[in-house]
Amino acid sequence: MKKIPESLTIFLIGVTGDLAKKKILKAIYRLHTQGLLTAPFNLIGNARKPLSQAEFVEFVKNSIQPKDEAQWQTFARSLSYVSGDATNPATFAELDTFHQHLKQNSPCGNHIWYVATLPQLYLDIIKNLKQYQMHRTECGWTKILIEKPFGTDLKSAQALNQELTEVFSEDQIYRIDHFLGKETVQNLVAFRFANGLFEELWNREYIDHVQVTFAETLGITGREQFYDSTGATRDVLQNHLLQMIAVTLMEEPASLSAADLRRSRSKLLKEISLSKPNGLRHSVVFGQYTPGTSKNQAVPGYTQENGIPPDSPTETATALKLEINNPRWQGVPVYVRTGKRLATDVLEISIQFKDPKNAMFKEIKYGPDPNILTFRFQPNEGIILRLFVKKPGHGTELDMVPMEFRYHNQYQMDFIEAYERLILDASLGDSTLFPSADSIEATWRLIDEILEYKQTVSPEKYSAGSWGPSSFDHLMQQDHRSWIDPSVDLPES
Repeated sequence: MKKIPESLTIFLIGVTGDLAKKKILKAIYRLHTQGLLTAPFNLIGNARKPLSQAEFVEFVKNSIQPKDEAQWQTFARSLSYVSGDATNPATFAELDTFHQHLKQNSPCGNHIWYVATLPQLYLDIIKNLKQYQMHRTECGWTKILIEKPFGTDLKSAQALNQELTEVFSEDQIYRIDHFLGKETVQNLVAFRFANGLFEELWNREYIDHVQVTFAETLGITGREQFYDSTGATRDVLQNHLLQMIAVTLMEEPASLSAADLRRSRSKLLKEISLSKPNGLRHSVVFGQYTPGTSKNQAVPGYTQENGIPPDSPTETATALKLEINNPRWQGVPVYVRTGKRLATDVLEISIQFKDPKNAMFKEIKYGPDPNILTFRFQPNEGIILRLFVKKPGHGTELDMVPMEFRYHNQYQMDFIEAYERLILDASLGDSTLFPSADSIEATWRLIDEILEYKQTVSPEKYSAGSWGPSSFDHLMQQDHRSWIDPSVDLPES
């Protein structure tokens, strides 16, 4: 990982929020401990919560839980806090005054505005930045990192992009989807295009369908306000999962450059649509969890969560059938399911190949089912290829066995955390792992259609700890297919 070559000031708007506490502050601190932040470095936090300087430093320390006191003390000296509502211009007047005072000791440098607030605040924050000219610098550069979701629908996403590009040039804007920063997602590109074996099979002639499963056992504790206004479709489908599908199924980029990789992802996203030969009710289904058992503990239903209205129509799970409108993938369905309070924690994409063209083994006991290639992104990251072998013994019986590659077994090292990688890449000007404006608008065109349909139906109830409502299974059964059970080949740590 390259060191940021010049001094840097990060303005972290929403510094006391859940995301900042769990991810962003820790990522910045890890960059510090690895010596990747050139001095002088400053982190200026902002949130509504009134905190003294000492209280803010203690808050950051509690969030990070540093192990080395000397390193922490050095980092702590870079911390500052300005309280106030970021949608109020007066708060930016205070930020500007504080920053001008800070610049007396270091007039030149680079600046990142990291916006990690509720998405409905983004437009006001950008307007305030423009009003106080804090998007400009006399020497050095200024960039903006903005968290998903980028808008709440296509119209708001377009408005946000328009406002952003009136203040910043496109090469200053970094829209964060931290799933693209995962090492295992980046490996998809290497796996596909560095191995001629699989790229030759990566098309409609050999692949029957694709499955995407993103299941979480967690509920929404700590995110109640955000989640009830967002739902599963906006929360993870519009951004994380569609971007991962794009990486998996895109055409080969002309090169490894950021422009070429982003162009290929964007092109694929524009070719995705809902499969609806018989109407959307056969292609899109929604669920909402009720009380149940998760990890051997009783848990409440969604509408029993803190602050959630008893009649909330918000979906906590979504399943759908997509199609890709290009020659490579025409006729190959992509099935997606995601949700909270499901049976296990897993994120994976599975490629199910077609049956072999010969019929030699059709009558043999235990086989053959199709071959399946699975990319496991969490937990126990790796790749699983399910193959058939002959069972030892008299006669001819087939057995399906998993061939597994696990990152931690192979490399005996921890991954670079996604936020750590993305903050560093943005600082260095590498936009490879950041979605482009046109790709985000492409995903919203699809999601808007799903959300419009959602207004006409109620989410089907499912027990916490299950695999979702029965309609999830029916989505596959109507096509004479079934969901792959992720528990079958979950490698042990």
